[in-house]
Amino acid sequence: MRLDGVRKGALQISRMSESGGLLREVARQFRRRYPNGARLVAAVSGGPDSLALLHALHTLKSRLSIDLRAAHLNHGLRPEAGRADAEFVREFADSIGIPVSVGTADADSFRRARRLSLEDAARRIRYEFLAKAAREADADAVALAHTADDQAETVLMRILRGTGLDGLGAMSPMSSATWGGRRVNLFRPLLEVIKTETLAYCAENALNPRVDESNMSADMTRNRVRMELLPSMRSYNPAVSLALNRLARAARLDADFIRQSVESEADVVMSRRADGGVWLDRAAFAELHPAIRRHALRYAFQTAAGDRADLTESHVEDMLAVMYGPAGGGVDLPRGARFETDYRRAHMRIADSDQDAELPAPPSAPVAIAPMGETVAGGWRVRVEEADADALARARSRREPHGARLSEIFSAAALGDLIQVRARAPADRFQPLGMDSDKNLADFMIDAHIPRRLRDKTPLLESGGRVAWVVGWRIAEWAKATPADRRLVRISFERLDDQSDD
Repeated sequence: MRLDGVRKGALQISRMSESGGLLREVARQFRRRYPNGARLVAAVSGGPDSLALLHALHTLKSRLSIDLRAAHLNHGLRPEAGRADAEFVREFADSIGIPVSVGTADADSFRRARRLSLEDAARRIRYEFLAKAAREADADAVALAHTADDQAETVLMRILRGTGLDGLGAMSPMSSATWGGRRVNLFRPLLEVIKTETLAYCAENALNPRVDESNMSADMTRNRVRMELLPSMRSYNPAVSLALNRLARAARLDADFIRQSVESEADVVMSRRADGGVWLDRAAFAELHPAIRRHALRYAFQTAAGDRADLTESHVEDMLAVMYGPAGGGVDLPRGARFETDYRRAHMRIADSDQDAELPAPPSAPVAIAPMGETVAGGWRVRVEEADADALARARSRREPHGARLSEIFSAAALGDLIQVRARAPADRFQPLGMDSDKNLADFMIDAHIPRRLRDKTPLLESGGRVAWVVGWRIAEWAKATPADRRLVRISFERLDDQSDD
């Protein structure tokens, strides 16, 4: 019985490779996501998979209304061969009339500077290059030539290093990520295609792809998985790549359902920080189901880092240990992230991130805020609106977390009529929420772990010469709203460069 199943799997692979269905699969995947056409940047290494994808997209251009560009990066790891690959891609793209962007990088220096593996360094600079190319082309997505075999390798690598449900999901046909501070959509129309099909497509269309000799190096984990582990597994099931792809699809569906549940309840435990990081309420977190806690931590990392591609189950375990441990604990995470706790909260931030660098500064001189409505102050849009007791109750029940947010509810009587936004000054003092007396603002910023590079960029909300809110970090005790207040106001800060995302 088992041998019959193996023969059936082998026959399925043979039929798939002979079917010539690559073009139909690319068209099917494209129509599902872009029924009215799209502008794509195709990532092209010069190998059989990416060359087949570029040629297929070019063939389908008119039929599917595809505005197509190509992009190739020379990682600088193979000086002569890398230059030859770049020239090959440029000439091929020119021969079919496709604009191409060719870049160069030094992956080895990047690796040493950031203490990464060579594989990880090459991947990061490649995606940052592609994100830049997509932005410059105003593209809807970057088209990547990952196949079902690549997916199988990815699933196995994640199993080997220890992964959860998210990791098992591996790559999806359509996803998005942030690289180099740029958000980019990633389109993978070949995930249902095996490599023998891309090779057959190249042969049928007289394409002569380049061969990257580094793909044969046993020094890289992925190469060993491809050359040693998968062939061994095929002795048990010739269709093991397809089986691993089914596992990935099932895991993605389950993880997506859980993720939606987590995101719908995110306000219970999580709030955004002014620097692009997030806060987690430790008491509210402890009330979550253990399975949901892990997904909440992954979501927090994704919110701060832009995606969760580098986050492993081991990292999640480390974060859980920090959450359950004493105040002051912390752990370093991928993408330059740092996860730390105080007595009530945990905070996740990306060190030296582009978000930090781009954080808009407060106005150079104090700006008076309209009692109701919107006011532009420096790089921020400040909104003042009425709030009610229900909103305050939601905040206190943690359905709408209070503190460390870009939106807060205040006592209107405590604030008074003259409210201003300004930058900090040397003599500033501040009475943080929960404290009986004030303290030097500089000392508060140190105690609150506000990065030095952000302290002059953090706007202050001032009333009557007193700091009412260190925006994104803490409100003042004297300005807090209470059930006894007859009138409440909600004040929100929004970066001007975020308006287009609404």
